Parts: sequence; C-alpha cells; structure tokens
Amino acid sequence: MPTIRIDSDVFEKLQALAEPFIDTPNSVIRRLLDKNFGPFTPQSSNPTMPKSVVGSTLAVPKSAVGKKLTLTPQPIYETFLLYALASKFNGVGHKQDVTKVVLELMKANGYINDADLETVKTGETKAANTVAWGRNALKDKGLISRNSQTGTWELTEDGLAKAKQIELPIAP
Repeated sequence: MPTIRIDSDVFEKLQALAEPFIDTPNSVIRRLLDKNFGPFTPQSSNPTMPKSVVGSTLAVPKSAVGKKLTLTPQPIYETFLLYALASKFNGVGHKQDVTKVVLELMKANGYINDADLETVKTGETKAANTVAWGRNALKDKGLISRNSQTGTWELTEDGLAKAKQIELPIAP
C-alpha cells in the first residue's frame, strides 16, 4: 500500500470531513473521489469504510459477498472498546478482561468473522491485536488515559462522556 504525505492544513480539513470513530483519511478521500468522479472499484479487497457505525447498522456491500472475508475495521473495535470500558468496567479495566468483553460484544453483534480470528505472530487473534491498536488510537485521541498502570486501561473524562453516547451497532 503506498504511503503519502499531506500538509497539516490538508489533514485538518480531512478531519473536519471525517466521522469520529469511523473514518480514516483513506475513507474520507475515497468518499470525496466517489462524489466527484463516481464510484470506482478499489484495488484492495477491502470494501469501502461504512459512513456511520454508531447508532446504525453496517451492511457488507453486495460486491463483497462471496469474496475473501475482510478484517473488521479498527474504528468499530474502538467504538466497542469505549462502550465496554464505560458500561462493563466503570471506566477502568485490565487489558485481558476488557479485551475479552469487547470481543464477546462484537461477536454477539455480528462483527467478528473468520478473518478476525486468524492468529498473529504473538499468538493472539487479529481481533485481540486490533483491540490493543484501537486502545492506542483512543489514547492518542485523549479518550483513554496515558497515565494508567501497565495493563490497566482507563477512560478519561472525555472518553467517559463519549462512551455514554454510544449505541452499539448490530451487523446484518
């Protein structure tokens, strides 16, 4: 996958067009290109990032049916992670316990597939690994504390406020 560099002001405009916890720079650019040039077939096997996760359902595009399963996007893990920390752990939980609950919730809501259950070098599943990466992203956004003890994940005040607004989506 090519790497591109963009100016800070361009990145800020992309952020303004993005849906929090959902979009990546790629999905915003894809949406703008689709709008201006019409839909195109991506070179990768990953379907376009859904426009909204929180408070709605996600559908697998018909074009993806019958094709190789793709991994569940990290922003979905982030949504479930925020929700689990707030609702199941009162804002503070141990990494292993929180990861287990996040994966159970995602599975119950139809978001874990065979591709997510493949293992990585560390021996954990791709799903468990993505929960950890989601935690790092939420930490960078100021929603999970940087000052918690090792192995403990803790919501910040902003994270707790954001988590209370979440309605978990259910996959079709």
